[in-house]
Amino acid sequence: MTWEPSGEGGQPSAPSADGDPDADYGTVSRVRGAVRRRLGLAVTRLRHQRVTFGRRCDVRSGARFAVARGAEVRFGPGCVLDHGFTLESSGRLLVGDRTVFGHHCTLASDRSIVIGTNCLFGEFTSIRDHDHAFDGSATAILDQGRATAPVTIGDDVWVGAKATITRGVTIGSGTVVGAHAVVTRDLPAGCVAVGVPARVVRMRDGGPVPD
Repeated sequence: MTWEPSGEGGQPSAPSADGDPDADYGTVSRVRGAVRRRLGLAVTRLRHQRVTFGRRCDVRSGARFAVARGAEVRFGPGCVLDHGFTLESSGRLLVGDRTVFGHHCTLASDRSIVIGTNCLFGEFTSIRDHDHAFDGSATAILDQGRATAPVTIGDDVWVGAKATITRGVTIGSGTVVGAHAVVTRDLPAGCVAVGVPARVVRMRDGGPVPD
């Protein structure tokens, strides 16, 4: 067994059994990452006992949870909640397996948000099932309460960074929503939608765009 230079300056590092020092480093890094995720999830479960997390969820630093008594909040196995994730719920909020939220995403549920499996949400995405009522011009908007309607997002949906999904929207499975889009109405399965408000620009399978 010999020592080989590695890195800048030719500093020696101990090789693995097969002579590849990078293999050892990669294995150690993966083990440390797995341990960090397990410990982090255990701490999160203790701190936020009104939230149910499936196995192998990865909840990263700065995540915030405000969950009212009686609310139902569940994340399936393998979900990722990146740095700065924010959740507020006084109703139902269900997320399927292996769904990933980029950093500083916000989920806010007064009534119901249901998200499927294998979804991707880019950073700073906002999903809310409520907004402010504002029909009465003689009354301050602050005093008019909230309008609420459930949000449903299917499986295998990709939502780009800084998109906003508003109350009452249903997004079909396999749909792609462009960055910065504002989704104010239902989107069919398998489409690509962009813009403010979001509109369907093509179907992923090449079919005709629905009216």
